[in-house]
Amino acid sequence: MRRRKNMSRPTGVDAYLGIPATVFHENWIRRTPNYVVHFQRNPFYDPALPPFWELTVGNSRYSYRVILCLPADELETAMRSLPVPSAERHGVDFMRAYKEVILPEDIRRLSGETIMAILIYKVKFAPPGSPYKQGRYYNDADLSRPITQTEADVAANDRRNEALLKAVEVEIASRQTRCHSARMSP
Repeated sequence: MRRRKNMSRPTGVDAYLGIPATVFHENWIRRTPNYVVHFQRNPFYDPALPPFWELTVGNSRYSYRVILCLPADELETAMRSLPVPSAERHGVDFMRAYKEVILPEDIRRLSGETIMAILIYKVKFAPPGSPYKQGRYYNDADLSRPITQTEADVAANDRRNEALLKAVEVEIASRQTRCHSARMSP
């Protein structure tokens, strides 16, 4: 795979997927009624991952920054869901990423899923005195509610994880026993 000479400069086609990058304006600015987004492609490059983008979200008084890993065709949707800048978010850096949560047994029975991926914001940097703490997670597009895990939550999640792993081990062992007994019978 050939690398473009200047990866940080968007052109008419996204280099990761080869799709038309219709989200770009010449000056790399998106304006909304409440804020302006300056966006650029991060120079980090790994062909196995979609590109990283740095979005500086600001209005006349405040700004914050979001780093996200998205192909160009999803960038427009991400920009539309950005929270409005405020005094609390001023100078804070967020990383928007996926986090996997192991679901409780009753929900697993209803949904048939054991793990759910949720899109969240993680605080990468917060200036002194900010209500945001480094490393804390927040709900997607709602930066007023932190996702806080208590010690009990962490312990319960670990127990669920162990139970799932044991169930998988038992299932593998029973399959091996059935296969072995099937081979032995004439």
